[in-house]
Amino acid sequence: MKAMMMFICMLLVQGMAMANNRINGRVVEDNDASPLIGATVVLSDESGKQVMGVTTDTNGRFELKEVMTGDYTLQCSYIGYDTFTLVLKQLERNMDLGEIRLKSASEVLDEVVVEGEKVIQKIDRQLVMPTSAQKRAATNGISLLQHLQLPNLSVNAIEKTITTNYGESVQLRINGVEVTQAEVIAIRPEDVIRVELHEQPGLRYGGAAAVIDYIVKRRESGGNVSADLTNSVSPLGFGNYQMSAKYHYGKSSFTALAQWSRRDLEWNRENEETFYYPDKVITNRETVAAPNRIKYDYLNTSLNYNYTNGEKSMLNIAFRTDVKDIPSGFTDRNTILHQEDKEYEVKDREQSETYIPSIDVYYQLNMKNDQHLYFDMVGTYLKSNKQRTYSMAEASQSPVEIFSKTEGDKYSIIGEAIYERPLWKGKFTTGMKHTQSTMDNVYDGDALTKVSMNTAETSLFAEYQSKVGKLNYTLGVGALRTFYKQGNVSQEKYFFRPTLNLSYSLGKVFLRYNANMSGYAPSLSALSNVEQGMDAYQVRRGNPNLKSATYFTNRFSATYRNKWMNVDLSARYSYDDKPIMEETIFENGKVVRTYDNQKGLHRLMCQTSIQLHPFKDYLSISLNPFFNRYISQGNTYLHTHSNWGFRGNIVCIYKHWVFMADLNTSYHDLEGETITKGESIHSIALGYNKEKWAIQMLLWNPFTDDYHQGIENVSRLAPNKQVAFSKDFTRMIMLNVSFNLSFGKQKQIAGRRIENSDTDTGILSGNK
Repeated sequence: MKAMMMFICMLLVQGMAMANNRINGRVVEDNDASPLIGATVVLSDESGKQVMGVTTDTNGRFELKEVMTGDYTLQCSYIGYDTFTLVLKQLERNMDLGEIRLKSASEVLDEVVVEGEKVIQKIDRQLVMPTSAQKRAATNGISLLQHLQLPNLSVNAIEKTITTNYGESVQLRINGVEVTQAEVIAIRPEDVIRVELHEQPGLRYGGAAAVIDYIVKRRESGGNVSADLTNSVSPLGFGNYQMSAKYHYGKSSFTALAQWSRRDLEWNRENEETFYYPDKVITNRETVAAPNRIKYDYLNTSLNYNYTNGEKSMLNIAFRTDVKDIPSGFTDRNTILHQEDKEYEVKDREQSETYIPSIDVYYQLNMKNDQHLYFDMVGTYLKSNKQRTYSMAEASQSPVEIFSKTEGDKYSIIGEAIYERPLWKGKFTTGMKHTQSTMDNVYDGDALTKVSMNTAETSLFAEYQSKVGKLNYTLGVGALRTFYKQGNVSQEKYFFRPTLNLSYSLGKVFLRYNANMSGYAPSLSALSNVEQGMDAYQVRRGNPNLKSATYFTNRFSATYRNKWMNVDLSARYSYDDKPIMEETIFENGKVVRTYDNQKGLHRLMCQTSIQLHPFKDYLSISLNPFFNRYISQGNTYLHTHSNWGFRGNIVCIYKHWVFMADLNTSYHDLEGETITKGESIHSIALGYNKEKWAIQMLLWNPFTDDYHQGIENVSRLAPNKQVAFSKDFTRMIMLNVSFNLSFGKQKQIAGRRIENSDTDTGILSGNK
């Protein structure tokens, strides 16, 4: 009996020994040994099955308890860093691994690194590592981008918008997840590991002109509250306000965000137009009778719930609302129309309201061998109301009046799935996206008209990225199907979408080439067969017979970097075949402005980006001259236009102080018969930033009293020029106050990779 008891005790002791092994260590950054908070530590058995996993604490420490004796593989991972892997054979005792240093993921991939610079050039993107001074001087993700002075990007300090130097919108992401402008503003600069600039994004990004991806550290627990508040001091009718809050509990996290933009400023418009009728010529010139007001309120809110199951999966549910109330807008005018020896009083007023609630369900699944699946489903409802009142009156005559009112309802659903995995020596990505929409618009005015449309768009793609020697390449192939139905009229078209990205390294010189082909369908408003009056002389009409168009794009760039200077030369040529552009005709004594599939549209865009940084972070200068050339080939017209311009920026950083100055000349665009001339602006800003708060004073156009934008139509039948200007946009003083307060510990959470939205109401506008 005694022997039996001893035997049982030995078994119990052995079992306890097998189950009481511990593995501990500390995960730190390779460069400065700073702790990586919320890094994931996973222990897997011989079959690759996960046995247990933990995240590191505020000191970067971790501990795996009650590990059975056996063979294991331990992996430490953190977003933005290379994964550390350690094979443990016959683990049968406690093990202290000491410091585990993770290198930035950029450091272990094929790259072009310039000594003294924190910029890494890759085939598909630039990796920019902000310095501590740049982070300290920034208040949010937008201002950090201003300090980085990335090539071929333009940052509007007032509106906090980001575009390419070609005027195209930029897709924003955080840790690979597409986000809104408000979410970027809520970023803590000190959490940013690096910023990735995709200048030639492939099919994976849905045809975006450029992509900015902020790679940030993750919180382990607790949360933060942030605000970014901007208001004009003179005048007082300009404000951008944002509040956000985040909280983490266990595997769940909650986010609430609200952004409000308001405008109440004076705005003036002047027009000059000529109508070449078959039997006469009429010239109208409009001068300002009284200032108009730009007045609107935009309110965006979001509630987000996130559930993360370790490294296996993630569920994200977001409810968003976008509300726009515009009692008076940019198109309003109060003018005196001069026609030979006659004068008329012209009043044009428009009011609109839009309400867009949406729900977004996202699921991410991470599998063995670095395979990933991403699913996104978005349902959206768009409710819109719009009305316009136009009158032209002579003192002794009855006025000419035009009234129109539109009410719209639109329902849409967007579904997307993407699969990624390593393949051979590269990376393979494939995906599919489908959009289905139903729209009902009721037009009321001279006649009551109801327009119902059904549209669908389906795209598929596959991309493979790899390298041969110093040549990196990405090959992509895709297909796009568009479908449209209005009444008994329907249209279906298919597009082939190939892409090619090449890059080659020549020491400090990096060469890139991109080519792609795709297509686009007509907008819902352009397809509408509704006719709306513009004024006493013109009407606007859609064209349900429009066909989809095909476009081709080529881009070449060369980048040179050294310790003191970065130079980027780029040129892009694009051609639209059968583009959907305007057409002007005479019909029943009226000028009809409509749309048609024209012959072609050529765009040649060249620019140089020069960044000088002679005193490290203390002084940075960006110089960006550009040249654009347009050729618009219509069925009945041929127009050309050239535009020279310049963008410049200076950033000075000293301790907690930052000084910035910007200069941007007017950017022009020609499409169809219309030349759009953007604003010429300059600004000066001085700010003081502490760890958790910042204050900044900004002067908008301090050296001029001439702020204007313009549109010129060069039609041979009805050419016109429109100039909009405002004294309120000159010598404007802005004050910005921001804070970002954290509480509790930190918790790592996974990030979503895809996001979709729908904001197209499909309403045809009769505005000039």
